[in-house]
Amino acid sequence: MLLGFNRVEWLLAFWAIQRLGAVAALGNAWWSDTETSHAVELVKPALVITDRLADRQFPAGYPRLAFDSLHADHGADSMCHLTDADAAVAEDDPALLMFSSGTTGAAKAVVMSHRSVIANIQNLLVLTGRLPDELGADHTGTTSLLTVPLFHLSGIQISFSTLLSGGALVFLEGRFTPDKVLRLIEQERIRVWGGIPTMVSRVVEFEHFAEFDTSSIRSIPMGGAAVSPELRARIQSAFPHIKRRVNSLYGLTEAGGVLAAASGAEIQGRPGCVGRPLPVVEIRIDASDTQGIGEICARTPSAASRYWGEKESITDADGWIRTGDLGKLDSEGLLYIVGRSKDIIIRGGENIASTHVENCIAKHPDVVEVAVVALPHNDLGEEVAAAVVLRPGSKILETDLVTHASAELGRFEVPSRWWLRLDGLPTNASGKILKRELVANWPSAQVPAQTT
Repeated sequence: MLLGFNRVEWLLAFWAIQRLGAVAALGNAWWSDTETSHAVELVKPALVITDRLADRQFPAGYPRLAFDSLHADHGADSMCHLTDADAAVAEDDPALLMFSSGTTGAAKAVVMSHRSVIANIQNLLVLTGRLPDELGADHTGTTSLLTVPLFHLSGIQISFSTLLSGGALVFLEGRFTPDKVLRLIEQERIRVWGGIPTMVSRVVEFEHFAEFDTSSIRSIPMGGAAVSPELRARIQSAFPHIKRRVNSLYGLTEAGGVLAAASGAEIQGRPGCVGRPLPVVEIRIDASDTQGIGEICARTPSAASRYWGEKESITDADGWIRTGDLGKLDSEGLLYIVGRSKDIIIRGGENIASTHVENCIAKHPDVVEVAVVALPHNDLGEEVAAAVVLRPGSKILETDLVTHASAELGRFEVPSRWWLRLDGLPTNASGKILKRELVANWPSAQVPAQTT
């Protein structure tokens, strides 16, 4: 298991693992100790390479190696000189495990085969015209800036496609800040910066943006969350050299990568459009209504095979994956996303299962009932909000619930908006909580306790 933030040693370790014929489980560096323990016990790795501090809680019996000690003891390039490497593997053997939040909250490890990974990267290289055997002798590799996590599918895609086409990969050191990104763009003459909309929005809105030379940028592909027309317009204004190349990518972990893509020209004036399915991808809309809106299903050679520890295939007997997203196809074959059938919140590109957060908050002895929903956020896209029914006479405050939730949840999963109340949550005739009603009536002024 690789459990850490972006660094050169992470990428070198990944390729060393592949050369040894082993499987790399890509742990989320933002996990809480509880979530980390669950993932480790699920995967049972032979070794955990990590940047976590030694005093962090960790399951017993699993050997750990620190990225820092690996660097200090062996040198940054030691993993490129393995004596017993390049083990024989079959195309359908597992190559990596990537964790997905799923709909129940407990992290599931999606098994991606070598075939799946290669198919996804080939799709991306075809899409961008960078297949290695198609590049001329005078080709100059693209310099790409990596600001998304390597333990996310987007991070793997950016790193692989950049290096395979002879490019340079520039890492962001430490926490993301707009000034760090702008400084790197200027110093390294970054041509491609793939990120999530929240990151790009923060850079564009940075008060000192105009003080940096960003003329080298030629493309800003974005994924992980919807891109509003307003943000797309601001990006095009801030980076005039990209013209209409504010690209959009749509995919999911279970599909092994990208399902549809588009340039800015294709989606200009088409809210919700994520582009056309890739040439090897089939898309169908299941159980569509009178407007053609239904669940998006996909069939692709990059599809993951199964969840680790489970026998059932992720795809059905005919190879189709149910995405859980609601969408439609127009007469031109363009795909639109209009909502999600899964109860997932996308905060700054991170998928958060509402059920997972609800289960954690419900463990507090003063909580009678809880519903976790997504509220719109100008910067993050969506933020986590919790409506909590308290026991009569309870004196707890938001801060108490934040402390309680932080013990089991990653920081990005802890609700930033709370609605503490004494009356029950609204439900329909069958007793299901009406989350849309909660969102529609969410109080604009937040107070420690709300008794509507």
